Amino acid sequence: MCARRAFTLVELLVVIAIIALLMSILMPALGRVRKQAKLVICQSQLKQWGSFFFMYTDDNESSFMPGRDQDHWKENWWAALEPYYKDRRLLCCPMANNPDRPAYPDYGNFGVWPPQWFPDGFYGSYGMNEWVCNPYKVSSNIDAAEFQNYWRTAQVKGGAYIPLLLDSWWDQAWAHYYDWIPDWPGQWEGEGGNDMAHFCHIRHGYFINCLFMDYSVRKMSLKCLWGLKWHRGYDVSAPPPDWEEKDWIRKFPECD
Repeated sequence: MCARRAFTLVELLVVIAIIALLMSILMPALGRVRKQAKLVICQSQLKQWGSFFFMYTDDNESSFMPGRDQDHWKENWWAALEPYYKDRRLLCCPMANNPDRPAYPDYGNFGVWPPQWFPDGFYGSYGMNEWVCNPYKVSSNIDAAEFQNYWRTAQVKGGAYIPLLLDSWWDQAWAHYYDWIPDWPGQWEGEGGNDMAHFCHIRHGYFINCLFMDYSVRKMSLKCLWGLKWHRGYDVSAPPPDWEEKDWIRKFPECD
């Protein structure tokens, strides 16, 4: 009769050690795969947003919504487009979708613009280029000199270089070529005057995802944001005013 053979304690410990070693090797790789998957999901969602913007402009004689600082909050993009998207979860990048983690004060890179700051419980982590709007009056954020700078309709040339909707810790931005680089990625810009900072975060590493006015989607190095055509009067040849002073952004990929 054969004797039954069992694991010894030493053999069991060796097996556990090997499993632990394999897990330590695999976990970082799995983490990278999860982040890559979320980046792709984010791009897919932005592609859906392109369809929503297309449907809105198609129903409104090619014009975009009036936008922020007009007569009603429902003229903001996230409210004006709701009849088309319906599911508010699409307002959030999968890397930043927790309403209990606001961008200010603690979660700049992975935070949301929170429901307590917006009407009707809206929150999200995408932000619109507010120059892609069709305002009908000068307001507190729109002076008379800049009133002609808006991309009011979808019928424009060079749409592949005009940002429409991006990964952001705020719901909108009036970006300018003279906006300075924040001191660190995800830095809260609460005093106004530096709207480009809304997009300067490391949610997807060196890149953020961007939907353009031709409804294409691609990832952009943070270095490249200043070279996009944000509004009609935007000087794409002007570098940021403090480009050489911010060490954190120097390692980011160059623009194509």
